[in-house]
Amino acid sequence: MSNEHASCVFCGEFVLHIPGWASSVPSYRLMRATWQEDHAFVVGSLHFSCLRASPARSEFAAEFAQIATGHGREITYQAAGETQTLIQPGLGYVEQIFRGDECTIHRSDTRDSWLVQEHAGPWYVLDRPQLEDIAQGKQPRLDPGVERIVLPGEPMANLADATLTELLDSLGVTDRYPGLAAGEPEYEFWKYFAPKRVLEYAVIATPPLPTEATTFLRGYAPGYQPIDFDALERDEPRS
Repeated sequence: MSNEHASCVFCGEFVLHIPGWASSVPSYRLMRATWQEDHAFVVGSLHFSCLRASPARSEFAAEFAQIATGHGREITYQAAGETQTLIQPGLGYVEQIFRGDECTIHRSDTRDSWLVQEHAGPWYVLDRPQLEDIAQGKQPRLDPGVERIVLPGEPMANLADATLTELLDSLGVTDRYPGLAAGEPEYEFWKYFAPKRVLEYAVIATPPLPTEATTFLRGYAPGYQPIDFDALERDEPRS
């Protein structure tokens, strides 16, 4: 949880994290804003709709892919007139299994997890339960658990009884979540800490995966081979 309220790195408006519609780039990812002259680090939350609409979406997608599909790399930057070197960690989605008109799909080489990244930038992480749902023709559901976030001001009245739509309306950001109703979000209020305006909540939703991704994964899922963790421990490639 940030000490300050979450503002979209693109539009500057509040971001309520909803799986499939918004996410964040934590500082430890060391992601560079290659589309900015100073290549500053990208830190903060973002609406996926804002990313898709941004002139920087291609550069963002390329930089994010560098982190997501590798095991880490050395980066250099200028600070205080000196060249600094850091190791940018990778997420390990190294195996590309699909590339289409709208997205790519990569598989992790250390766990049964898949990354679907739109060419326009937004990304979705699917694990075995989601893949099994897709294989059975079901809608995959993303459940990130309880979120904690600092609201930008005093909340609406009756916050504990509000629906997700009412909450987004009160925050003035409903238009940043286009198509959210199609994801059939399940919203649950947990707690609100008034002194620091901290809201605890949970949202489960079906991500807006590109159709080509769902079509591919439905055919891929029944035949994929789970990772052999014993082989990994022996530093052997999985079959």
